[in-house]
Amino acid sequence: MNSDRRFAIGIFYFADVEANALFSNTFVLLVNNDIVISLVRNHSKGYLMHQEHPGQTDTPKIDPWLIFVILMLMALMQTTTDQYIPSLPAITTALNSTEASIQLTISMFMLGLSLSHIFYGPLSDKIGRKPPLMFGVGLSILGSLVCFVAPNVSVLILGRFLQGFGIGCCNSVGRSLVRDLFTDRLLAKIGSYVGVVSIFIMAASPTLGGFIQEMAGWKANFMFLFVFGILVWLLAFCILPETNKHLNPEATKIKVMAKNYFTLLRSKIFVGYTMCACFAFAGMVSYLTIAPFLFQNTMGLSPLEFGRLTFFIAGAICFSGIVNSQLVMRKGISFMVCTGVLFMIVGGLSLLLITILGWSQIYFIMISMTLFSAGAGFTFINAFAGAFHPFPQMAGTVGALYASMQDLSAALTSGFIAGIKGYGQYSLAIILLILGLSSLVAWYYLGLQDDAISN
Repeated sequence: MNSDRRFAIGIFYFADVEANALFSNTFVLLVNNDIVISLVRNHSKGYLMHQEHPGQTDTPKIDPWLIFVILMLMALMQTTTDQYIPSLPAITTALNSTEASIQLTISMFMLGLSLSHIFYGPLSDKIGRKPPLMFGVGLSILGSLVCFVAPNVSVLILGRFLQGFGIGCCNSVGRSLVRDLFTDRLLAKIGSYVGVVSIFIMAASPTLGGFIQEMAGWKANFMFLFVFGILVWLLAFCILPETNKHLNPEATKIKVMAKNYFTLLRSKIFVGYTMCACFAFAGMVSYLTIAPFLFQNTMGLSPLEFGRLTFFIAGAICFSGIVNSQLVMRKGISFMVCTGVLFMIVGGLSLLLITILGWSQIYFIMISMTLFSAGAGFTFINAFAGAFHPFPQMAGTVGALYASMQDLSAALTSGFIAGIKGYGQYSLAIILLILGLSSLVAWYYLGLQDDAISN
């Protein structure tokens, strides 16, 4: 596989996801802002990456310990997001709570994650990368401890918010840190490594959480995150250098930030593509919010068996990443977003049909969810690139607002699900279909505005 194509697949593996998160890790997309912009800008020329010196290859030696720490930061964010998901039914029973209250732990985590992007990015530009990173990881460790000792659901919700706001630094600061350390093809190479690890952790994290739940109970998952967080904090403190050599004392000025955000929100292209990604991500988080109760309480799966279902999701994202790398240069970004949106609609519609027909078998549900996940995968990477296209001079601001809106949409959706007490197959089907159709509306809204990208 040539390096350009490998990069295209590697960059996809982190889409969404930044978000963060099982499906919100937009890490490589955000890390490689400049390369994504080059991909969009040079689409008509038929190549992926901008090279000032086409014959030149990267020669700097990569410090393996540095790469290891970066991978551990990514792994900590991933596991903090979704490892506890298989434990949700057990937590409901242990805390004598309701499914709706426990679902709010997802919503508040996503809210904390959403707010973190606006906080850590400008702060790391002003005072450096390492202090905000140390603070954020430390806050997530505190959040894990609060969750571990939580005597009731209110304290658990507080702990999850602290986890979300803290662990967001791994994305917001991490992307800037990696861009400081690596450039051009070396950056793409690191993106490929991190992408492969990311897709593995995406599948393995809920499975590990299910195993821990069966062996030691729900508190053990938070103790695992507490210990793992301390280890990662120590590694980062001892190994990571300060990479920001050009501190910007005006980075946190409210007027400058507000002006940039207002410019973005006036752009139909930015808003349209971002909303496509928001609806796709909200669908994935809807699955996380409903599925533990649906598969364990209603269908009788064990926590470990439920965790293994994540491999369907990971497989769908792998599939869409590989297909996207083959088609995007010929079909264009707008076409690939539309393809993803249609996949999401088909996934939601098929789940609604099998629900109406009374087909409640696990694999029927997962086939529909796999279709939706593949569509979300197509949408994430292409919508991100499309949103970036008009604003190459505002890469950091675009990334922060895009990720924040995406995570906020997930927080609102999971909160809505908790509010309507939605934890059944019918609720999931209706929500996925509505979100898929909403993405189509967003795509149509911007469709005539992006000829420069899609042609």
